[in-house]
Amino acid sequence: MVQRSVQQVFQSDGFFDPQGIFIGDGSYLFVPDNPAYEGSVVMWFDEHNHPVDYEKLTPEQRRHAHRERCYKWVSLLHLRGGAYVYAAVALRPGNAHEVGPLYNLVEQFVQRAGKGVIKWLILDRGFIDGEHISRCKRELGIDVVIPIRKDMDIWTDAWALAAREHWTPLPVEPRPAEPIPASRPEHLRRREAKRQQTLAQNEQKLPAPAAEECYTGSDYCWMGGFHSWTAATVPLSVICRRDHYADAHHKDWALMSTYCGNEPLRLLDYYRKRTAIEERHRQLKCFYDLSDFRSRSFNAIAAQVVMVLLTYTLRQWQLWKFLEESLANLTPEALALQLRLLRQWIVIYLGLAYTQLPVVSFTREAMHLEGEARQKALRKLDLLEQALFTPVPNPRPM
Repeated sequence: MVQRSVQQVFQSDGFFDPQGIFIGDGSYLFVPDNPAYEGSVVMWFDEHNHPVDYEKLTPEQRRHAHRERCYKWVSLLHLRGGAYVYAAVALRPGNAHEVGPLYNLVEQFVQRAGKGVIKWLILDRGFIDGEHISRCKRELGIDVVIPIRKDMDIWTDAWALAAREHWTPLPVEPRPAEPIPASRPEHLRRREAKRQQTLAQNEQKLPAPAAEECYTGSDYCWMGGFHSWTAATVPLSVICRRDHYADAHHKDWALMSTYCGNEPLRLLDYYRKRTAIEERHRQLKCFYDLSDFRSRSFNAIAAQVVMVLLTYTLRQWQLWKFLEESLANLTPEALALQLRLLRQWIVIYLGLAYTQLPVVSFTREAMHLEGEARQKALRKLDLLEQALFTPVPNPRPM
């Protein structure tokens, strides 16, 4: 019997989208402050659960800081439409550096699934490493998109050149309208239309925001052929972006990439998708049993993390392939409610009167019947059983 890795099984079933968009990220898994949790460490975090150096905090900041025993969870997430597939994961002590584990995951994935599956790797500033980024482009055929830190030479060079270059206004993308399900009753459609009208009226009554908070638009400048970052051995492209506000100030940020084509807006769009991973973390920690560990053994905790992510991935794949991508963002409880396709009721008539009972209630009542009444009830349950196990040909028509 030929043994295959999980990634190879996923690939054989068409898990990975031809666009090849992958996101690398790290997050923290908190556990009780018990030193028996093997491989865990205690760290300081701010009110947003970001790690901080307690000695460098002001007295006011220390009031909001808190100590947590934790592990670091490094993941490689694949985007496929509205569904999400965890392609690889590593668990480390909370104070371990995340750069090495992430790029090791990428390399191992390419070894197992082959080149060309990962086309784009979207990262945040914590994964800046010129040698690894260059290797992804040169040896693995992967284009990396990552923000630039302001203390880097390439930031200074890019903005100095951008001051003499042409800037292009960023197109304003209208917010996509949520489609109304075809099965929604008319009275619910009218209610939703009225609710939207009320929200619009209330929004008009709100006071105007302060000028420094009123966003007015953005523009960008795209430049290529950078070699000023000595840690990188491949040419880099940079897209500088300015977000303008009504009081004439602007917020500046920039992305660099090993991509050298002529579609800079693609980089902005891909990086915007990276923020989606935060919602995945929230769902997994709050609703998928990724924060309640029943063992203090590192191997058992790692196994639980892998199994939870594998279960989540298989459910995402099922929703993407067989049902609706819109369901992929729901919690398990909300998902079970949406997928409750059959709601069986029993209606009992007697003369001009009738009663309506759920199947479970009818079954309970039938257990207490006797004689002919019991036989009639059992025959009705037999018919319901046959109907229940008959496959639904198209439960959610498009």
